[in-house]
Amino acid sequence: MNSSFVFDPMLPIWVIISLTVLVIAAATFGQWRGLKSFILRAIAAFILAGALLNPQTLIEQRTPLPDIALVISDNSESMAFGTRKQVSETVHTRLLDALNGLENLELINVNVAPGTDGTRLTQTMIDALAGLPADRIAGVIAITDGQVHDLPENPANLLPPGVPFHSIITGDKTARDRRLDALITPKYGMVGETARFELRLADPGFEGEQAELEIRLNGELVARFAATVGDKITIPVKIEKRGVNTVEIRASAAENELTTLNNVLVAEISGVRDRLRVLLITGEPHMGGRAWRNLLKSDPSVDLIQFTILTTPGVKNTYAPPRELSLIRFPDRELFEDKLDEFDLVIFDQFERRTMAARGRSRPILSPYYISNVSKYVENGGALLVAAGPAYATDDGLARSPLIAVLPARPTGKTTDTNFRPNLNDKGKRHPITSIFKGEISAKWGRWYRSIDAEVIKGDVLMVNDDGAPLLVVDKVRKGRVALLLSDQAWLWSKGHDGGGPYNEMFRRLSHWLMGEPDLEADRLKARVENGMLQIERWALDDKNAPVQVLHPAGTTESLSLRRVSPGYFTGSLKAGVQGAYRVTVSGNGGDDLSSIAAAGALNPTEFKHVIATDKILAPLVNVSGGGTFWAGNAGTVPTVRKVSANGKTSGADFAGLIAHEKYSVTASRRTPFAPTWIYFLLILTALLIAWRLEGN
Repeated sequence: MNSSFVFDPMLPIWVIISLTVLVIAAATFGQWRGLKSFILRAIAAFILAGALLNPQTLIEQRTPLPDIALVISDNSESMAFGTRKQVSETVHTRLLDALNGLENLELINVNVAPGTDGTRLTQTMIDALAGLPADRIAGVIAITDGQVHDLPENPANLLPPGVPFHSIITGDKTARDRRLDALITPKYGMVGETARFELRLADPGFEGEQAELEIRLNGELVARFAATVGDKITIPVKIEKRGVNTVEIRASAAENELTTLNNVLVAEISGVRDRLRVLLITGEPHMGGRAWRNLLKSDPSVDLIQFTILTTPGVKNTYAPPRELSLIRFPDRELFEDKLDEFDLVIFDQFERRTMAARGRSRPILSPYYISNVSKYVENGGALLVAAGPAYATDDGLARSPLIAVLPARPTGKTTDTNFRPNLNDKGKRHPITSIFKGEISAKWGRWYRSIDAEVIKGDVLMVNDDGAPLLVVDKVRKGRVALLLSDQAWLWSKGHDGGGPYNEMFRRLSHWLMGEPDLEADRLKARVENGMLQIERWALDDKNAPVQVLHPAGTTESLSLRRVSPGYFTGSLKAGVQGAYRVTVSGNGGDDLSSIAAAGALNPTEFKHVIATDKILAPLVNVSGGGTFWAGNAGTVPTVRKVSANGKTSGADFAGLIAHEKYSVTASRRTPFAPTWIYFLLILTALLIAWRLEGN
């Protein structure tokens, strides 16, 4: 039971004050006119005012309200390093035992969940405090490694006034950790040009040591070299293709370092082309020449250079030099020696190595040396499309030149001049160049009337005639690509003959595949992370299944067998339990390794950027709130906890204080008058009678 003194005025306060002032003024006036006993009259006025204020004794039955201690446990991924998790659990158990030993204290436990943008301890604390009464919060205690990523620069207003924040740090502050810090990571770059990455290899306390760096571009190892810890490193990377290019930079592990998760830096840079330069050489004027030109000029990203051989010397001896038979000089040296590497695609349309008579001497239109340059151009990463005509089957065809080194089929010397409808074979129905047409009924496609009989040497046949003979063959030759169209009748589709066909779209896709469009790759691998699972898809033109290798963010490798869903399409999945980049690789068609990167969270997670335990990040919040910082050590030591008054010291070298607010709730109350009413009137009457008596004498 608690009692206190309260007032319950019978009249408004202003009325009581006015009456009191009026009585005192009247007594003062009487004193001025000669009346005595001013003090007695004033006493009577104050007693009257006290009676009107109606003083009472308030008796309450109170129930104490417990103070609240908020305990935050950091369960972010960095807490799994070393023995932090085990020590944290020991600290949590001991801390709860100590807090439960304090009287009138309620415990609230919250956890900092793993996130994609670092440890969000501050936000977790704010969310928990929002549901608690601010006047009963005794303090906040956080069990963490100190690596917090959402603490504002000014933490003064995060807690109610006077509430201390204590941190118990788990982990070894002397641990070693090597990491890669990104300084400059470009997002875009021109295909064929060099992008420069700048980074720093950090290893606090071990500056000057040597570490090996490994650079991979799109899964392929491009460089390996030694770097000095502490130095800024510039790494040039040549962008190979349009679309996303993935750059991986991995540092070798240090001895006894805390984790290797931050030894790798993964960046995605988008390769863009300013313009696509195409060289079109047409062997003779024909109906399909304009169709090729219109197709290429319809693409605004293409710069087209076209030359058409108008004369047919060798059929008629003119005894004139070639330069006198040309509208303009054919710049063979400039095109096929000086500037060949500047073109993204070279097209030979019905080209024939005919000889030209000049002053009794003959020579080819294009020398074998220049044709050999085209072969080297392809092998070094160029693209070649040969649209063959009847000359391809003769001794003057390109197959009888050094170009045969890169061509996927050699002619038999015969041509088929019967009508047929082009068809997609099984590979054609799977290859991205032509697979979008597999739903069409090829019987509706317009007829062609000539094909060049050829024997396939290598590569993939995508289109065939009615007899199954090849019409379209594509192949990868070392770093380059080549396509061979074994008919000169494709232009009929562009004219709508016999119903036409997908001329523009099919050969546009073929051209872009030749120039390295990533989305048109036949053998490709795709990985993504959804709902904590790494989902893997693989397309294989040869329909052969093969296990994929998954490189986890921590550097461990796992093999996974995929499931065949449909011809040439395979899928699989596994759990992605750690943030970071997962690299998936598999041997593709032709022995090339396919690679794909998928990120659980961010490619380079903030959580793993700095992982050594520290008390510096939380120090501003600890200091401004009057709390303390305590290192748990390997034994899981916790500070002594005790309650302190609101103005008392809330931390020391070995203790953490919690504010005792002494709040309560009233369950019952009653009021009794301070004195009976008649007592007030008796006192007033007595004072007035004494005053009257004194004045009567």
